[in-house]
Amino acid sequence: MRLGVAITGSFCSMDDLLYVLEELKNDYDIDLFMSDHVDMMDTRFNSAQELKDKIYQIISCEIHHTINEAEIYGPNHLLDALLIYPCSSNTLAKLALGINDNVITMLVKSCLRNAIPIIIGIYSNDVLSLSGKHLLTLYNRKNYYIVPIYQDNYKQKPNSVTACKEKVKETIREALNHQQIQPFLLGYKKM
Repeated sequence: MRLGVAITGSFCSMDDLLYVLEELKNDYDIDLFMSDHVDMMDTRFNSAQELKDKIYQIISCEIHHTINEAEIYGPNHLLDALLIYPCSSNTLAKLALGINDNVITMLVKSCLRNAIPIIIGIYSNDVLSLSGKHLLTLYNRKNYYIVPIYQDNYKQKPNSVTACKEKVKETIREALNHQQIQPFLLGYKKM
């Protein structure tokens, strides 16, 4: 099975991304897509090149960056499922509102024309406030599936949630059967 993995800009979660890639590399042929921000920004967590080097140590494949590269995935039906991990609240909002202006949103649009599962691993400081409506919109939309989430630091960031990296494989498996893994609300992560 061929899995697309789309990486967006929740920079603090890139270690979780690397864990997920390690978990998935033997089960799927993976095509990687990276948002412009992740592709070009150096952060306090990694430089852009350091992150790419870490990814290449796990899997060796081309990383796609352009709308043109993503668009062909629809007409050519190249993926069986798409995982957006991590999915930022910005990407979440664009998907909920149908905005198509970058490699990731074009990839989703291309995949939806083939009705393949779109699995979302959300990492956001505001999902329990402003971005919550976007998460619930996609939760109730056909072909979208959510990796179970929990509050990651409810005392200092009460509106923040992160995807449970240990549940990604199971979420994909369920999504391929057109089922949402349950429960998808896990409470809070003990610090």
